[in-house]
Amino acid sequence: MWERLYPYYLWIENTYIGHGIRESKWIFAFTEVFHLFGITLFLGTVVFLALRLLGFVLQQKTVTEVARALMPWSLSGLILTVSTGTLLFMSETTKCWGNIAFRYKTLFFFMAILFHFTGLRIVTGTGARKFSPWTYRISAFVSMSLWFGVAVFGRAVFFF
Repeated sequence: MWERLYPYYLWIENTYIGHGIRESKWIFAFTEVFHLFGITLFLGTVVFLALRLLGFVLQQKTVTEVARALMPWSLSGLILTVSTGTLLFMSETTKCWGNIAFRYKTLFFFMAILFHFTGLRIVTGTGARKFSPWTYRISAFVSMSLWFGVAVFGRAVFFF
C-alpha cells in the first residue's frame, strides 16, 4: 500500500509550500518551535485530564468540569500541533514515506484522535451517567498511551 502513496508524497514535497519550507533556514526552525509548543500545550492538557481521571488532582471538581475547562487549551494545542506538523511533513514527505517510525506515528495518531473524540469524550462528557473508577483509570491509561505513542514515534522519526 505504501508504494502506491509514493507519487503523492513526492507531489506534496514538490509543492511551493513544501519546497519553500525545506529551502529556508528559518521557516523550518520557527515551524518546529511552534510545533513543539503545540505538543507541550496539548500533551499538558492530556496529562492533566488523565491525572483527574486517576483521582490525583482536583478531586473536588467533577471530571466533566475539568474536561470542559481544559477543552479550549486542548483544542488550541491540537490545532497548532496538527497545522505545524502538516507544514513540517510537507517539507520532507519522501523522508517520511520510507520511515517506519513515521508509519507507527501515523497509526498511533489516528487511533489517538479516534479515542480522544469518541471514547474519552463519552467518559468525560456531561450527563447524569457516572462511570466506575476503573472506567476512568482505563480511559486515562489508554489516552496517555496513545498520545505518548504519537510523541515517542514522532521523536523516533529523526533517528530512522
